[in-house]
Amino acid sequence: MQPNNFYNSLLTGLALIFLMSACNKKDSSTPRNRGNNSPTGSVNDSIFFIAKDIYLWNDVLPDSATFKPNQYPNPIQMFDALTTYKKDASGNNLDRYSFIDNGGTSRALQQGIAGDIGFEVGYQTDTTLFVVYVYPGSPADKAGIKRGWELINVNGVTRFRVNDGTTDNMLNTAFGSESATWGFRKPDNSTQQNTLARTDYKLNPILYSHLYDFSGNKIGYFVFNNFVALADVKAQIDSIFDAYTKAGVKQVIIDLRYNGGGLIETAEYLANILVPAAKTNTTMYSQFFNNNVTTNNFGPYFKYMKAVPYYPSVNWSDIFYSEATTYKTARFQKSGALALNKVTFLGTRNTVSASELLYNVLKPVMTTKLVGSNTYGKPVGFINISFGKYDMYAVNFQTKNAANEGDYFSGLPADIRADDDFSLDWGSLSDPMLRAALTDMGVAAGSLGRMARSNGNRIAVTPANRLESTKFKGMIQTIRK
Repeated sequence: MQPNNFYNSLLTGLALIFLMSACNKKDSSTPRNRGNNSPTGSVNDSIFFIAKDIYLWNDVLPDSATFKPNQYPNPIQMFDALTTYKKDASGNNLDRYSFIDNGGTSRALQQGIAGDIGFEVGYQTDTTLFVVYVYPGSPADKAGIKRGWELINVNGVTRFRVNDGTTDNMLNTAFGSESATWGFRKPDNSTQQNTLARTDYKLNPILYSHLYDFSGNKIGYFVFNNFVALADVKAQIDSIFDAYTKAGVKQVIIDLRYNGGGLIETAEYLANILVPAAKTNTTMYSQFFNNNVTTNNFGPYFKYMKAVPYYPSVNWSDIFYSEATTYKTARFQKSGALALNKVTFLGTRNTVSASELLYNVLKPVMTTKLVGSNTYGKPVGFINISFGKYDMYAVNFQTKNAANEGDYFSGLPADIRADDDFSLDWGSLSDPMLRAALTDMGVAAGSLGRMARSNGNRIAVTPANRLESTKFKGMIQTIRK
């Protein structure tokens, strides 16, 4: 379950297929991954009783007789109903995070495979759409499409309007179809038309990197869009930061403005590159589970469930108990020789979970800044569990940094406010967010050139209504045996 309508905007497109398409599928009558001594029952029963064991806020869940798991036609609807019981101080649903899908999230983040056309668009004004980002190696990238291009037609439709149902449906259909035709206007005012077909490609979350040199003030700039599995991106990360180290970089800008999170192992790896060497073996973050998990007190549904497909001979209950005790606290282990004076993060409402974790764990141990706008607000994470064709992402744990900070459910506040601008490509010195970060790092505004003329009607807001309900937002703990 993901939230809708955070902004009066539509940012639509599909860069990653994290679609909840399993909503329309029939669930199997019995769950898999069950040990010989566990009870039988429906998938709804299994998910309900396991949630009662491992859900972070299990204390607010009703009992089975009251909730009646099998009154719901499928596990998706049943689980969505479960997530409505935890409320914030205002009486609103606190759990904007937990969901069930059909394996698309795991496929993209943990296997590194996306299956789409590979770009995203957002409203710059009420009636103009621009390309927000393009994934390297995707169909859009192979067609030469760039951030900052204006979208001028889709399958012959040339007029767009934010929050208009007809426009929303047209865009959703085009991005979700096997093939669609797109027209663009480039910054030089030339146009380009492409028919793009969705396909599988290896997901590369590094959208841009650059090393700036302003009269000897060397600053690294790195745009990172998803925390995919470390094995899929480690070599590229190492290459970029090795170059920064050799150049004597002392300040780095990490651009996470559209990063919805992903695997914690990759966030930890980046944190260990950025952290000062003197902080080795100090606390990076701690995880907090519910009382059932920390005391190894599980019901039979979960106690005998095997950790398929990760460790088929190990029970899930053992993995959770180990995470809550043996692996509760992660510690910094400095990697590489990069010695920074400061690291600045660029963030927006689209900066979520593992992205927020990276910034939050570094705040107490080095000089940091957050430039842009307040982040999404997700200090909780998942250990995802499979039920046949369903993957359950129930909030299992909360994280807190070395200063015990971790209750940012309303988002992390920006230190320096700056607007996003979709009409500018990555690395443009007119980009308000990048420019604010550079000037805060001591770069004279005069050396950055003139700012682009602002459009008074510009809204440049994200995320989209449709994207907001389909794109993964969270952090997943890598299972350790």
